[in-house]
Amino acid sequence: MDMEAEALAPVAETSQQPLLFSGSHPDSAGEALIAEARRRRASHIHLEIGATAIVVRMRIAGQLTEARHYHADPSLARDFRAMDGASVLEQGEGERIVLRLDGGERRERSLEAIGMSRVLVDALLPALRRGGLVLVAGAAGSGRSTTLATLLRHFSGSPRHIATIGTLPVEGATRIEDCTGAAAIHAAIEQDPDIIALDGLEGREAAAAAAEAAERGHLVLATIDAPDAVSAIRRMRDWRVEPFRLASNVAAVLAQRLVRRLCPDCRRPVQAQGSVSALLGFDSGAIVFAPVGCESCEGMGFVGQTGVFEAIVADGAIRRLINDGGDEAILARHAFLRAPNLGSAARALAREGITTPEEAVRISRG
Repeated sequence: MDMEAEALAPVAETSQQPLLFSGSHPDSAGEALIAEARRRRASHIHLEIGATAIVVRMRIAGQLTEARHYHADPSLARDFRAMDGASVLEQGEGERIVLRLDGGERRERSLEAIGMSRVLVDALLPALRRGGLVLVAGAAGSGRSTTLATLLRHFSGSPRHIATIGTLPVEGATRIEDCTGAAAIHAAIEQDPDIIALDGLEGREAAAAAAEAAERGHLVLATIDAPDAVSAIRRMRDWRVEPFRLASNVAAVLAQRLVRRLCPDCRRPVQAQGSVSALLGFDSGAIVFAPVGCESCEGMGFVGQTGVFEAIVADGAIRRLINDGGDEAILARHAFLRAPNLGSAARALAREGITTPEEAVRISRG
């Protein structure tokens, strides 16, 4: 058995628990665990660390795997605790660590690779070049932070000066770490950046500061907790950002959710049936795809997740509607007259065999 396999051999319920770290390299099991998670396209690693044992699970295609048990090793907790993307929670006599895998292979993904259509990318890139305020909306766990990091990587290798607020992993960026909210945005402005990136826009003062930074000529990229693009604009209104300032400076508003990606090696074509077909507006008998399970996907039928996107790219009409207080239905009608909203984007993914009709229905229902 090679060192990596030996280091991560799971424990049978009746056997003695092995040391998680085995071999001569003290970090070999940690590296092997992360390598396995990347190979299986996991989005997170969950560690429950007790006095005598460690429980390991991974989130793959949106689902947690079965628990695997190992002898405790303090070095594992120490190493994982220090990693970017780790969330640590004290729990009784132990702790729980969740490591979000937002690096390595995932950091190399293009905008299309995370789920954006070519049409959306072509519409979005000119907005990024023009500058202004770009919002990325979604709930926690929707992949919005990954999208923000991917947008920033679009500028890698350029001479633009980037300032980041929060834990965004951007090589060469100026990191604002000693303050948050509006104070952090003002601190970033003082560093004279071309681009300001904020993972988590929250509150009236921060929203006003972000709009002000965009007005000063900075490209401001920020995630915002909202279910869709129109709701993100409503949230800025709720925070009383001046309508003219918001209308003048918003460049684009993205919104996204995640769906499970079908394994391309074993998915099987089936005819759309019953209520699912009706909910999606598919003709009865239309060909869609269903999960099966094979060696490539370890029997799950799915391999990771992909984003479902909608975008409002600001034009003259959108700016007038925002400035004049146009209601959400009118905003949505104009924004998605020729571009897909989240529901229609999810339906397209189901038709293409990227995800299942059931996943598309989940997105369409909000």
